[in-house]
Amino acid sequence: MISARALLCQALTGARAALCKRRLGYCYVPLMSDLEAHNQITAALLRYTRGIDRLDGELVASAFHPGAMCVDYGADPLAIEAFVTHAIPRLEQAFSSTQHRISNVAIELSADRRSAVVEAYVLAFHVQQGETHPHLHTFNGRYIDRFEHRSGEWKIATRTLRVDWTKVEPIESDMGGTWVNSSRDRTDVVYLSR
Repeated sequence: MISARALLCQALTGARAALCKRRLGYCYVPLMSDLEAHNQITAALLRYTRGIDRLDGELVASAFHPGAMCVDYGADPLAIEAFVTHAIPRLEQAFSSTQHRISNVAIELSADRRSAVVEAYVLAFHVQQGETHPHLHTFNGRYIDRFEHRSGEWKIATRTLRVDWTKVEPIESDMGGTWVNSSRDRTDVVYLSR
């Protein structure tokens, strides 16, 4: 039986854990540090946003564990594999560009550091071409994710979507300029810059 003091030391990471191990003389199996967990969770959130905007289903799916569920995106929950199959072609057909931004990311790790509840605000812009001019569809809401740590990786196990407000407005003119448009596939400069 492990003492309460030993259990406390198991929860420590880095130099404090090494010192505790030397004093108690038992085999310490380090848990992933909170910082590494936060980094992996944030990276997964960003893979999703890049993937959805570049219409890269493989990148979107890489943010989720296989079989992860997307809840409240429609009438019925969808496994991530079905979500990607449905969402990517639909976004490509309906919109000429999209941009998903996340902010106010709150990560609450479980006591055993095997799961986390993550809330991220999402502001998503979708440009739809119209007969006379394009329209901007704006979605403002939140992703409420349950992340799980499996096989050394933090990924989404369940994503729930909530909406706070939406707006559709015409884009009557643009800024002009000689900027190069983004690509919505793997020909985008972000892929070519690697």
